[in-house]
Amino acid sequence: HGIGKLDLSAGCADRLARANAAAASAAPVASGLDLAALNFRYRIEGGRVPWKPVRAFDDSAQVFIEFPHQIAQGEMPPLFVTGAAGDAELVNYRVQGRYMVVDRLFAAAELRLGDKRSEQRVRIVRDGAEPRRRGR
Repeated sequence: HGIGKLDLSAGCADRLARANAAAASAAPVASGLDLAALNFRYRIEGGRVPWKPVRAFDDSAQVFIEFPHQIAQGEMPPLFVTGAAGDAELVNYRVQGRYMVVDRLFAAAELRLGDKRSEQRVRIVRDGAEPRRRGR
């Protein structure tokens, strides 16, 4: 009583695959993080692009950049840390689900996608830590 038949049809298998993918995207980005120690003081600036992050935060050792749900279907842009002189350095990161995990802190960084003519940029700035530009 009360227990229905298990539907193992192709439609059910498809629904199970989607449910598993949703569960994987909801999995924690890191374990052992002290929630009280997280710094959410990051600004995300730039145009309306489908891959624009929804937030960024750090645990004083790593920066976590969270992307919208649809990032799985699109392209994830590379991350460049920008210095005080305006120079940009491609940094190492890893992707965990919808998160980009950077194993260092930065004052400012840019996500860039496209060639020189059509390049789209989104800037991520840690509040209170923006590098000073020379000559200002």
